[in-house]
Amino acid sequence: MNARGRWLAAVVVLSLSVALVSFAEPSLSGEWALSVTIDPVVPMALDAKTDLDVTYAVGEWEFTSSSSIDKTGWSAQDFEANGPFGDFELTSSLQFDPAAASFKKWKSSTSWDEDVVSFSASFEVTPNYIAFDLSAGAEVEDFSLDVDLGFRSKGGCGLLFDGLDVSVSFPFCCAEVSGDIGFTCNGFEEAAFSVSDIAIPNLAWITVDADLTFEMDEKTVELSPSFAFGGFACIDLYIDVETSGNVTINDILIYGIGLKCDITPISFEALSYIDGTHLLKSKYWEMYKIGFNEEGCCGPVSGDVAVYFLAGGLRLFDVALFEGAFSMAFGEHFTFDMEMIWDIEASVFEELTLGFAVSW
Repeated sequence: MNARGRWLAAVVVLSLSVALVSFAEPSLSGEWALSVTIDPVVPMALDAKTDLDVTYAVGEWEFTSSSSIDKTGWSAQDFEANGPFGDFELTSSLQFDPAAASFKKWKSSTSWDEDVVSFSASFEVTPNYIAFDLSAGAEVEDFSLDVDLGFRSKGGCGLLFDGLDVSVSFPFCCAEVSGDIGFTCNGFEEAAFSVSDIAIPNLAWITVDADLTFEMDEKTVELSPSFAFGGFACIDLYIDVETSGNVTINDILIYGIGLKCDITPISFEALSYIDGTHLLKSKYWEMYKIGFNEEGCCGPVSGDVAVYFLAGGLRLFDVALFEGAFSMAFGEHFTFDMEMIWDIEASVFEELTLGFAVSW
């Protein structure tokens, strides 16, 4: 979009806003947030980001502007408007790339919902792509029907039929059946029917899902068992069930133990994986976390501290990683927050992030 186009868009938005002011009292709200991440190894290598969100409300309509600036410069600019138009709910958004002074995406959608029938449509435009989707649905007691129709731009030939999807759900005897029939631009794709939570007599902790799929040249049946062992007070047992074939049960394995406890305003959480396969952050086998959340002198104050353990680590008790976070509100409109990460195993203070947010 050239400079003339950007000015024209701004004039249109401003004119619409001024016209709406005559019908309702406007209001202005927003938030400005800034965060700075410090690399303790290279203190001058700062990574900063700031976001500014402003919402202008007139009656039931809202106009929002979102701007982002990071170390590369003005990185993102979005505009959005939404509100009712008669019985329809309208939403429209524009995304720009400020660095390249170019248009990224325009997306508009509308929806209508009345008693048992609903309708929605969306239109999306990018520099190289156009999409148009229509959806309709109906629900009467336990019966529901949904239809989705899509069009896409292909090869510069305008909007062409992309696909049709029909979904249905209804009760059948002792089970709930759902079906999905799909068509693409090449014709029929598949018809799939599913039944969920089939109970097994005398085994209350196991249910089975069944999926039946018809394609042009084959039919498949898939059975998927699900297991629910219930809770154990404040202790969680992480359980795997080994199966073979369709629903043949071989072994029931406990691979993890978790503990959660809340004593307001303090919370405690622990998790240990004991099978050597499941890991936290793809690396650690155990974690302990203590957090707090209470009302301070000027507003809510919260924080948490987490310690991770590495199997066969170099430190005492295999202590390997420390994470901490802290947030404090000063009045209703100002919040300060801080985060830190210390890799004890590698003796590296990885990250320190300081930030604040101002809202109005």
